[in-house]
Amino acid sequence: MAPLPSATQAADPAGSVTSRPLLLIGGGEHAGVVLEAAGTMPDAWHIVGFTDPEAAAGVVALADAEHLGDDAGGLGRFAHLPPDERPCLVLAVGGAGDPGIRRRLSDAIDRLAPGSRWATIVHASAWVSPTATLDDGVVVLAGAIVNAGARIGRQSIVNSRAVVEHDVRIGPFVHVGPGAIVGGGARIGADVSIGMGALIRDHVEVGDRAVVGMGAVVVGEVAPGTTVFGSPARPRDAAATTGRTS
Repeated sequence: MAPLPSATQAADPAGSVTSRPLLLIGGGEHAGVVLEAAGTMPDAWHIVGFTDPEAAAGVVALADAEHLGDDAGGLGRFAHLPPDERPCLVLAVGGAGDPGIRRRLSDAIDRLAPGSRWATIVHASAWVSPTATLDDGVVVLAGAIVNAGARIGRQSIVNSRAVVEHDVRIGPFVHVGPGAIVGGGARIGADVSIGMGALIRDHVEVGDRAVVGMGAVVVGEVAPGTTVFGSPARPRDAAATTGRTS
């Protein structure tokens, strides 16, 4: 397959630069949400396509996006370009059911295309404090809030209408699910999955690789690798014993 034309940025008829090329890694439902978020920033990004082992089926938002093959094939189509002219990448796989999948995929892409630039995407309807920090590859979706002094680690997702309060620290590869709220000063480790509508009290710590179930109310420390459900949130086995569920 012939490589795509070289273009570091799109240009308007007058020749002024308007946006940078963006390649989505992933072709499922979450990819459609990320594509639409990037589409609210037309002055920043234009979509060149998406990679996935299989073409998207039934994802309406991806209907007009070009499927460039699997990750190796899609990235290979830009290999002839100088590194600073290749598209920026965005990890468009949600991974809520497998917190480690985003890290594994990101690492695989970095091996396939060393030096790739990971884009940070913020939906136009989200609000990110000017004193907050978003590391490379972060995606902040519609209606989300990232408040003063918060820091979101690389390749993390703050999903639709989620709230990350002031001075929170969120590690890399974390998924804060839709409508979840992380209270001020909380510490969230790496590779954590926070379920839809979960509430995490201010100044608590959630350890690496933990899973916070949908609707859980976390009022104390969650140990690394633990799955918690219920209100108040308890480890899975304890929740089953007491009859509490997510």
